[in-house]
Amino acid sequence: MKVDIQDVSSVKKTFRIEIPVEDVNAEFEKAYEEVRKNIDVPGFRRGRAPRNILRMRFGEYVKNEVIEKLVPDAYQKAVEESNLDIIGAPDINPPSEEILFSVDTDVQADLDNETMPEILKENFKEKNISISDNPDISVNEAGTKWTLTEGKKNYIISKEDEKINVRTDELNVEEDKPFIFEVEFSVKPEINIPDYSQLEIEKGDVNVTQEEVDQFIEQLRNTRATFEPTEDRPVQEGDYAHFILKVSREDNVLEDSEDAVLEVKKDGLLPGIFENLIGMNIGDEREFTITLPEDHNNKEMAGKDTKFYMKLTKNTIKHLPVLDDDFAKDQNEESLEKMKADIWNHLVENKRRQKKEETESELVSQLIEKTEFDVSDTLIAEQAKRFTKGQNNLSDEDIIAYNSLAENIIRRSWIMDAIAERENIEVSEEEIEAEVNVMATTRDKDPQKYMSQLKATNRIEGIKDSIREGKVFVILIEGASEKKTLIT
Repeated sequence: MKVDIQDVSSVKKTFRIEIPVEDVNAEFEKAYEEVRKNIDVPGFRRGRAPRNILRMRFGEYVKNEVIEKLVPDAYQKAVEESNLDIIGAPDINPPSEEILFSVDTDVQADLDNETMPEILKENFKEKNISISDNPDISVNEAGTKWTLTEGKKNYIISKEDEKINVRTDELNVEEDKPFIFEVEFSVKPEINIPDYSQLEIEKGDVNVTQEEVDQFIEQLRNTRATFEPTEDRPVQEGDYAHFILKVSREDNVLEDSEDAVLEVKKDGLLPGIFENLIGMNIGDEREFTITLPEDHNNKEMAGKDTKFYMKLTKNTIKHLPVLDDDFAKDQNEESLEKMKADIWNHLVENKRRQKKEETESELVSQLIEKTEFDVSDTLIAEQAKRFTKGQNNLSDEDIIAYNSLAENIIRRSWIMDAIAERENIEVSEEEIEAEVNVMATTRDKDPQKYMSQLKATNRIEGIKDSIREGKVFVILIEGASEKKTLIT
């Protein structure tokens, strides 16, 4: 077998594979013998039909069988001998010289827009190939390669040497001839990671203030608040009013609630609502129109005249529990002081976790920015398809956004792999077991059974990758420089 490796780009290569005649004929012999033994041919005893009869009746079937046997084996052998870091799915095609036709006209823009150029229609017609007016055209690589699908047939359209070439994607193998085909594939590029000191992050521990602790405690008190109905006075500031609410604009109902609840606060309500709530008694109805602010979170209502109908059904006064040891014990704490200390520790851990996530995200962003390498369009498209599966009518902006996300995910993965390889980072079975034990404990599961579940669902490799990535971030954080802050 002869294999030539051709460079398409820095991240794409092509195997041109030539299988010698003797191997092709040997495979044909096996395939015909299999047909002869297993298929009845009228007029002949099973196993006795001559080759020419088999060829007439089953020639195409045999060819397909030969192709299905020869191609995977030859490709796998080429991969093993090349020592290339191949990624993604290979694209198997007939040899590049087998061109149906070529055109000199610049039609890339039409093809990128998945529109069939007229000149290609004319050339297909000249070749007596039937093509509909609107065949399915997909972009493999913008400006370079496309696939045209017509029924069950695919045609490869590519730009080469300033020409647009059209080929069938069907492989053809014949007896007494070498079998030649090409395999285009993506490869991982060489990745040169910058010195870690070029990365800048904020170092040092987090800080939790007394005010933050007090705010957290107030939130706890609010979850234990009680509400006392009041019917002997009108609504006043600080009350919690219940009412029937209808909001509409130009006869379109925007909200319709039988039990809306609002805290009556001047600085917390839209201008006009507070003034109408104050002084209402149970059963009162009010109808008014206000112009909502331009920065209102509902864009359809922002800046528009909006009609409100409100009928007060109940009014309540909020009572917060007393902040003392009894309150702390209700939170399963020994005392108020112990509760405050535990809350402080809880907030510190939350901030540390948040800072860790932000630091890791910042490190990845800087690494992607400072590490230059190419990623093939084919690989980006494959990754993006996983995000867009089942989604229809995506806009150009959506496609660009998904492609950008896909590219960043690929870059992140490759950079982390490169650092782990450079630093000889490995993950032991003991480390995986320890992590699984922690996960099982937090989920109240038996560690051994949980390990079996993870193995059965092929999730162990993901845990291993997570542990390895954690080790990478430890090295990056230690090696990064302290971010310089401006003194004003």
